[in-house]
Amino acid sequence: MSCDGNLAFYGQDALAPEVRQAALSAAQAVLSSDGISAREAVEAYAVDLLLAEGLDVAERTDAHYREHGSSLRAAEACSAAQEAAEAEIVRLDPAYEGFGVLFSLAS
Repeated sequence: MSCDGNLAFYGQDALAPEVRQAALSAAQAVLSSDGISAREAVEAYAVDLLLAEGLDVAERTDAHYREHGSSLRAAEACSAAQEAAEAEIVRLDPAYEGFGVLFSLAS
């Protein structure tokens, strides 16, 4: 993953440091395995939100993402990274069942 920003997520300070780090590591592992940077993932998520307003599932194509400077592959990797982070949080601290991860870039 390129060094274009550190992955973070909203509400991460509510978690124990080891849970937070495990969740971030799980997410970064997914992104790295897909060759997606933290910046690409966060930007793809923003485009995903924008496109979700007016596209049905069949229209969710890479062409639509490219029009907005992103890719469907990055959006899918971001989604998989969110799922991995959320699973790791619940695995380590079941009290956080239902905790939703929304990524950002830390400075």
